[in-house]
Amino acid sequence: MIDVSKFLPLLRSLNRIDQNAYMTVVVKLLERAGVTIEGRPLWISSSVFLDNSGPGSITFGDRCVVSDAVKILTHDFSLDRVAEARGELPPDEELYRRAPVSIGARAFVGLGTVIMPGVVVGEDAIIGAGSVVTQSIAPGDVVAGNPARRICTTDELWDKRRSEFEVRKRRR
Repeated sequence: MIDVSKFLPLLRSLNRIDQNAYMTVVVKLLERAGVTIEGRPLWISSSVFLDNSGPGSITFGDRCVVSDAVKILTHDFSLDRVAEARGELPPDEELYRRAPVSIGARAFVGLGTVIMPGVVVGEDAIIGAGSVVTQSIAPGDVVAGNPARRICTTDELWDKRRSEFEVRKRRR
């Protein structure tokens, strides 16, 4: 495994110069760290925290976007203390769960989102900023909140909000 955090200053500088080159480097680093890349993500921030608990524990889909300060968790020790208190485990053992996370093609993960172990974010889904995602999200759904709840579909959001957006050239 490779510690991507060592490369953050270089990545941030590269991103300011050339976003395409930045993503090429990020994809290569993530693949070397055991992250599964399907297609080519459009954007994965250099400030993302990936709890990469082993090869295949995180998957990013084609043209997905993962914003700044997102945390993706793939393991859980929360019941370890309960197991010990109940006398279910010897003192030299611990209870944990490893559960992979998948971000689907064209999904958008908003700023500061926390994605819990075992979550599958469906294709074309949108997660609002600051959400805590505890359950999988169906393709084309929009969710937000803590815990994240379904707000509408992406088609409904398009119909409601499209006029508020403008088109510009994608940054290179």
